[in-house]
Amino acid sequence: MPSSTLSSYSNRTKPMSGMALALLAALAVGLALFYRLPDLGLRPMHTDEAILGMKFIDMCKQGRFDYDPHDFHGPVLHYATWVYGTLAGWGDSMGITEADLRRVVVIFGVLLVLSTLLVTDALGRGATSIAMLIMAVSPMMVFYSRYYIMEVPYVLWLALFMFGCWRFSVYESWLWLVLVGASLGLMHATKETFIINMVAMLCGWVAAKLLTDGFEHRNRGLHLSIGRSRHFIQWPWIWGGVIALVVSVMLFSGFFRFWDDVKESFTTYGSYAHRSTGAGHEKPWYYYLSVLLWTKDFFLWTEAMIGGLAVVGMIHAFAGRFQREEPRKAFLVFLSVYALVALAFYSIIPYKTPWTFLSVQHVLTLLAGVGAQVVFAQSQSRLWKGLCSMLLIAGLYHLCDQSMFTIRDRGRANLRGPYVYSHTTSSAMQLVEKLRGLAEFQKADFTAQVITMDAGWPLPWYLREHDKVGYQTEVPTGLDASVIVVDQAMAADVRSACKDKQFVSDVYGMRGPGTNVVLLVEKGLWDTYTAAKTKIKVP
Repeated sequence: MPSSTLSSYSNRTKPMSGMALALLAALAVGLALFYRLPDLGLRPMHTDEAILGMKFIDMCKQGRFDYDPHDFHGPVLHYATWVYGTLAGWGDSMGITEADLRRVVVIFGVLLVLSTLLVTDALGRGATSIAMLIMAVSPMMVFYSRYYIMEVPYVLWLALFMFGCWRFSVYESWLWLVLVGASLGLMHATKETFIINMVAMLCGWVAAKLLTDGFEHRNRGLHLSIGRSRHFIQWPWIWGGVIALVVSVMLFSGFFRFWDDVKESFTTYGSYAHRSTGAGHEKPWYYYLSVLLWTKDFFLWTEAMIGGLAVVGMIHAFAGRFQREEPRKAFLVFLSVYALVALAFYSIIPYKTPWTFLSVQHVLTLLAGVGAQVVFAQSQSRLWKGLCSMLLIAGLYHLCDQSMFTIRDRGRANLRGPYVYSHTTSSAMQLVEKLRGLAEFQKADFTAQVITMDAGWPLPWYLREHDKVGYQTEVPTGLDASVIVVDQAMAADVRSACKDKQFVSDVYGMRGPGTNVVLLVEKGLWDTYTAAKTKIKVP
């Protein structure tokens, strides 16, 4: 596509009406809810979800969040869950369901779609509406908006930080500066990897300053903004940093009560630098590109439409002719460089999980909206616009089809697709049902030992109401439990430690190949349990 053609599109494009933008935004929100809300409780809890769910319950019991500087991330998701649970009228924390927890992230996912409206003047109305529609139905966005992990809230804070910086730079409103500072503090208190995105954003900002005329409008009087100052705020980014520090310290300290976690929130980066070398999650450099562009699993999984249109949006950012809209050019250059640098950083780091790419995919989606707007504007011909509309609808339909597949949890564990990563299997849920059946049969006498390399997750979540279940990573001395769950590799050691007992055993897969566990039930207990289950009651 010639750059001269790209550069002139804005001169002949009729702007989308505000009513059309509002209708398409409402459609995007409706689609976001349609794909994010149904059947939230069907999919088994991923190990990470189970851990975070238990940490929330522990926070409710202890009255404070206890930060672990080695894993599990910051307190924001847990506080958000507490706020939602209070408003929703949750009772006993033991009665919280998987769907309850996941609805919290659904809210963040919908807010992420809506937040795009904050940069309508930077992207253009057409680009904003298309970006919102893509974001609403993107299978990656849908999948992780139905997942009780930190990533979607984290991406929302990143978005609000970027959008707040844009609006403050252009419109000089102190309210946007508050949003910038609060979002930065929330990022730090959500996930430690925010530092990678911040460095990438800095690279984008430097590129925009060097390659464009900057973010400030030449005629500020033409633009109004709530809270705008008469005089430009002195040292704005220092004020933003102070707000960020206050927000982060407030959250990590449990509202200025516990200070150890504040210190650990900064010393933790040594631990995360070590983990970035892989820690069992090593992937090749092109892993994230394959997740986005091409994965063959049952059918073709691809969000290549986003990648292709984002490339067009990047070309337009550098080659487009913006005339008096220099701030738009600066923002689009910033987004382009930020996306490329962040992608490079995350690709170089050996440690990779698919949800980590979500922050980059979000920016690519914004640029894809711009790219789609550019393509539409290449001709005033109705035939061309009709063809582009049909192709866009077809692309959105394919994204919808993939999203729908991710929520069809037949068998309660749909393990297809590039976004499913080490997920709990339906076999593991059969183990949970068997353990619950034994616990119901024995009632107060039920005891069990779970001996696995990862302490049995997600079993602690599913068996949280049973306080006589122990979890170990090694075979303990004096093992005398009548119900034992053990890694298949350690089963022989357990049988040796319990050589005076006779067990009935069965094998269950926890998270796919190589993660099998063995259920050992003492034969006497098993015989009475099965007899009770098969006994026919005569009226």
